[in-house]
Amino acid sequence: MVILSNKTSLPKPALEFATSAIPPISLNPPPDKMHDEDTKWFAVSLRITGDALDPTQLESLFGLKPDILGIRGQPRQGKNGRLYAPYETNLWSYQEGVSSEISFDQRIHSLFERLGSRVSELRRLSATDGVDVELFCGFSSGNGQGGDTLRPETLKLLADAGLSVTLDLYPPDVDIDDMAK
Repeated sequence: MVILSNKTSLPKPALEFATSAIPPISLNPPPDKMHDEDTKWFAVSLRITGDALDPTQLESLFGLKPDILGIRGQPRQGKNGRLYAPYETNLWSYQEGVSSEISFDQRIHSLFERLGSRVSELRRLSATDGVDVELFCGFSSGNGQGGDTLRPETLKLLADAGLSVTLDLYPPDVDIDDMAK
């Protein structure tokens, strides 16, 4: 069994199906920087999904404009307007921060400061059947090494809000010309 959130566990094949319904967030490091072995980038998104969710209500609830708003059954649209398979569930996603070099810990604290007292709404939603609330954290570095530390007070913020944390690690770009050498 693989645990999807603090409420749900699914067998491995169901996990693959369930996660295929949620499109990956767009994390595009500056192309000229990923060849620099010392460069690291971080991304943090608050993602709320589920059939029991009306994602059109969340912008006013949280005071945050989503980067992705998906309605079950509607086609997903790529950056260049290309249409993809429809959303299999409702999705609301907000990416915190602009600079890709700000750590997970700093982004999470920034998000919680931005939410203020509305964190209680996260807690309420995370306890709702048919709704999953997660903090989606992406990381990569030019050399494939590195990481970040979440302080105890950050972990407490996440736990108190009822948030699951998903870590998504991206390998460094590979230069095919370098591989041939």
